[in-house]
Amino acid sequence: MAVLRPFRALRYDPAVAGDAKDLVAPPYDVVAGRARLDLYERSPYNISRVDYGEDRPDLPPGTDHYALARSDIEQWIADGALKLDATPRLYVYDQEFELEGKTLRRRAVFGALRLEEWEKGIVLPHEVTGEKAKQDRFNLLKATRVHLSPVMALYEPGDAPQLNGPALEAPVLDAVLPTERHTLRPVAPEAAAAFCEAILHRRLVIADGHHRYETGLNYRNLRREEAASWSGEEPANFIIAALVSSKDPGLVVLPTHRLVKLPQPLRIQLRNLRHWRLDDGGVANEANLESLMGRLEAAGREGPAFGAIGLEPGRLHLLTPRDMAAILNRTPADHSREWHRLDVTILAHAVLPAVGYDESPEHIDYTESHRHAAEAVAAGEWDVAFLVNPTPVDQVISVAASGDRMPRKSTFFYPKLATGVLMYPTD
Repeated sequence: MAVLRPFRALRYDPAVAGDAKDLVAPPYDVVAGRARLDLYERSPYNISRVDYGEDRPDLPPGTDHYALARSDIEQWIADGALKLDATPRLYVYDQEFELEGKTLRRRAVFGALRLEEWEKGIVLPHEVTGEKAKQDRFNLLKATRVHLSPVMALYEPGDAPQLNGPALEAPVLDAVLPTERHTLRPVAPEAAAAFCEAILHRRLVIADGHHRYETGLNYRNLRREEAASWSGEEPANFIIAALVSSKDPGLVVLPTHRLVKLPQPLRIQLRNLRHWRLDDGGVANEANLESLMGRLEAAGREGPAFGAIGLEPGRLHLLTPRDMAAILNRTPADHSREWHRLDVTILAHAVLPAVGYDESPEHIDYTESHRHAAEAVAAGEWDVAFLVNPTPVDQVISVAASGDRMPRKSTFFYPKLATGVLMYPTD
C-alpha cells in the first residue's frame, strides 16, 4: 500500500524571510551559471543557497558547502525565517504557467510518502538514473537531515476525492514569478484523511525526482543502521512527495530532442537508414522547421517518427518506418513490449547507431526546444539533431507498470516543482 501522511512541514515565514518569489528556486539539476548567481542575489534566505550553494561567490575555495548548508538552515530557523508547522498537514500546491500562449494549472498534493523499495511494486520508477547526482543529493541530505525538495509522483485518480472549495484553507505561500505562480494551501484535516485513504490503494509512478527518491532510500537505510532500535515510523522512513493525477489537464510532458556529434563522416552512414523513409523537409529555416514539427506530430499518431536537422547540410527531414519489424529487431530483446515501442528506445537503438553515434556521453546533448536544436546545428556546435514527440503519460505509466525503465532523458515534465515551497526535517 502507498502510505501518504500529513506531516509537520518546515516553511518560510514571510514576515521574516520576505516575499516568497525571492525565496523559492528551480530544482538543483536545471539551474547553472548566471542563473544560479541571480538566485543567490535575490535573498539571503533563497533556498538555492543551501540546495546548490557550491557556486556561491561569497565562499572561499575549499568550503564544505554541505556543512554550510546545515549551518545556514539552523541559522534561518534561529532567525525565524523558517518555522516548523505546529501540526501535521497535507498541502495543495498549484502551479500556473504559460505554454505556447496558453495559461495552464497543474495541481499537486504534498504529503509525507513512506519510502518503499522499487521491487515491492508500490512506488515505481520510469527512468534510468545516474550515480553522480545521487551521491551529491545523499551528501546534502546527510549533512542537513532535511528533505529540501519533493519528488513528483503520478496516481490514477479513480474515485480519489477532489480537493477543492471548503477542503482548502487560505494560501500560506503565493510566489508570483515572471512566467509561473506557485500557491500553497493547507488541506482541511477530514479531507486530508480521505485523500490518504484513497491513495492507500493506488500504485504510484515517479514522474520526476528519481535521484531524490533513491537518495531517500539510502538515507533511511543509513539511519536505520545507526539506530539502536527502529520502529519503521521514524521521519527518515518518509520523503516529501507531490502527488499529481495522471488525468490532470495541466500535466505536461515536453519532448527531449537529441543533439549528436558523429566521429565518422555522415554520408558514409546514411545507407544504414534503409529501413526508414526520409522525406525532405526543405532548407532549415524557421517556417520549414515549424512545418516539420507539425508533420512530426501527425506522423507520431501512426507510430514512431523523428525529425532530423543536418542529415544533409542545411536541410530538414522526416523519418518514418519503412520496415517496422526490421527496426524492432535492432532493439534489445530483454525488455517489455511497452519499452520496445517507445520512440526514445527506437531512436537510441535503430537510428543513432545507424548514423554513427558511438554512445560517448560527450557526443550527445538534450534540449526541449526544437528551435535551439536547429540553432545549435546551424552554428556547427552539433552535427545532427533528432527531434522527437513527447512521451505520452499513459506510456510512462505502462512502462513503469511492466517493471521496465525508459532510457535516460525520455521525459521532461513541465514545469518543474519549485524547491523551497516547504521542507521536511528527518529529526
